Amino acid sequence: MREASRSAPMATLLAVYAAKAIRTGAFGATAVILAPYLILHGFDAVQIGGILSATLIQDALLTSLVSAYAARIGLKRVLLFAALAISVSGIVLAGTSSSALIVGCIIFGIISPAGYEGGPFGPIEQTLLAADDNGDLTRKMSHYNLCGFAGAAMGAAFAALLTAGCIVRDPAAMSAAQTLHAHNAFGLVMMVYAASGLVMALLYGFLPINETCSSTAQRPTRAPSPAIKEGRRNIFWLAGLQSLDAFGGGFVVQALIAHWFMMRYGVDTAFVGTVFFWANIFAACSFFAAPSISKRFGLLNTIVFTHLPCSLALCAMPLMPTAWAAGALLLLRSFFSSMDIPARQAYSMLIVPVQDRPFAAGLTTSARAVSQAIAPAFSGWALANATLGLPFIIGGAVKSIYDLALYFRFKNIQPVTNDSSEPIDLALEKPAKLEQVASK
Repeated sequence: MREASRSAPMATLLAVYAAKAIRTGAFGATAVILAPYLILHGFDAVQIGGILSATLIQDALLTSLVSAYAARIGLKRVLLFAALAISVSGIVLAGTSSSALIVGCIIFGIISPAGYEGGPFGPIEQTLLAADDNGDLTRKMSHYNLCGFAGAAMGAAFAALLTAGCIVRDPAAMSAAQTLHAHNAFGLVMMVYAASGLVMALLYGFLPINETCSSTAQRPTRAPSPAIKEGRRNIFWLAGLQSLDAFGGGFVVQALIAHWFMMRYGVDTAFVGTVFFWANIFAACSFFAAPSISKRFGLLNTIVFTHLPCSLALCAMPLMPTAWAAGALLLLRSFFSSMDIPARQAYSMLIVPVQDRPFAAGLTTSARAVSQAIAPAFSGWALANATLGLPFIIGGAVKSIYDLALYFRFKNIQPVTNDSSEPIDLALEKPAKLEQVASK
């Protein structure tokens, strides 16, 4: 019995990690080709920005709805349905030339313009990981995101390899051979995207049939305690501030960065895919350092003080004179910009009562998605009218404001354990010396 109880969480862990890697690989590949794919089918920059915004809005609404009812529907069923939706979207996008079908599949299917995550997968998987927390949730989240960025890197490299030589700026100026090559290459990427959904569905099949967060199924009937009320206030504050960060990030999603590189410097998809490959590799490397840094300096300090310099680096992107210089700055930023992700995910889980964790994960994820959805429409307009990189400046400034606001709002908030709503040892949040400095 004891061995069986151990094997079930391990099976869940391996299935979630593998699905994360495969999914982000598919998202990373499509992010490289999404903008040129749309240009090839007759969409301009403003329309592309609008499509990306609509995609992210739909994704946010779906995530909110699924998070609210996932425990009732069944976490495994939701994951299986979403994986199959990826397959359907990829098959249609690989074979159609209809503008209406393309727009419909991108908006209502599960496509990630950000090139990393999309759909209801993230909140549910994070809930599954937190449900079996053994006191090392940050490390578990680091491994989870490491799988994600490694997958995204491989997906970007794969897309770069398949689409080498595809320079899609003006379809009318392309020769018949160039157009055919682009259509075939983009179609092959979409078919691989469809296949990834089927593999994910097989992996989710290994989850226990009743895999869910048991505390979500039974809501207490008594009035919530002050600690629970405070935890729920923290959820809404955290969601609001993360929406600000996501709004800034929405100006620089990978699909728009790829478009900016091609418009500003005249590079092809192979160059962009290679940059994204190494950017994701560098980001994945940062996850090795995140657990030890968060233990030494605290979760909140790790979130803010690794993220703020990266936010400021975005503002410098338009100043780069060549594509190589801009790519180098993007790589340097990538090495530090993702270190906050596992710390933020763990912190989001640990500052709220156990029974509210699925709601917290869903709300923060959907809040980020809604805010991120607004920005691409403005970015598309800016990129259509100039190549000065205004989206990078706006995005970096907004993300810097988020970093400072998050620190000053949450610097005295302590995490809670899985077993109660009482604060855990401050050493998990910040060392005593830092706590004393913050209190002053």
